[in-house]
Amino acid sequence: MIAVLKKKLPLIMAIAAGLCLIGAILILAIPVAFADAAYKRVIGTIIAVLMIILALLAAFYLWLCRDTEPNFFLFDRQKKRNISPDELNFTVANERLNFLLTAVSQSMEELWTEDVLENELKLGYRKIYRPLIAYKMLYDLADKNIDSYWTYLENASPETVESIAKALEQAGETEMVKAFRFIMENYRSEPAKIRNFISGNLKYIRGRIMFYIKRNIEMFY
Repeated sequence: MIAVLKKKLPLIMAIAAGLCLIGAILILAIPVAFADAAYKRVIGTIIAVLMIILALLAAFYLWLCRDTEPNFFLFDRQKKRNISPDELNFTVANERLNFLLTAVSQSMEELWTEDVLENELKLGYRKIYRPLIAYKMLYDLADKNIDSYWTYLENASPETVESIAKALEQAGETEMVKAFRFIMENYRSEPAKIRNFISGNLKYIRGRIMFYIKRNIEMFY
């Protein structure tokens, strides 16, 4: 309920400001203009001024609350503003994640061999980007389905595998992490099973990426 109210507050304030301004104009145009006594004109004028002040305060509040700081996932470069989280789709999110990967590593090989997930300088405040990098690493394997990419996972060091597992745990994953650890520990000699596991979870990974981004959207400023 509070979250919904917070989301609707700017609209409520805008409507209130508009009503106060219209009300002030009407008071000045009718009761004050046609008042038959001086005290009525004074009272009407005071009420109208107070309503104008309220309208200005509401407008000032809206100005202070405007979303001008670029959000990593929400900022629209053409509109020069942040879009609503509800407008964010996977296509846009995936483009931002592609950019993120180029910022944390210079190549696919480096991404899988340099243990980027343990480099705190590249993971943002409180390692907020860490789970997204791990999700994206796995997502790209299945989405692109390129043999040379798959070999990075199949030949990944135990340390890299564990870093991915811990990154996913940071996002709240439990069952997937257990399955990921199990299959990487027991089926290195059967790469087809590793590929089938990741590919079979492609839709799930995609959904979890969007869930994680929207749940933590305030952290990406």
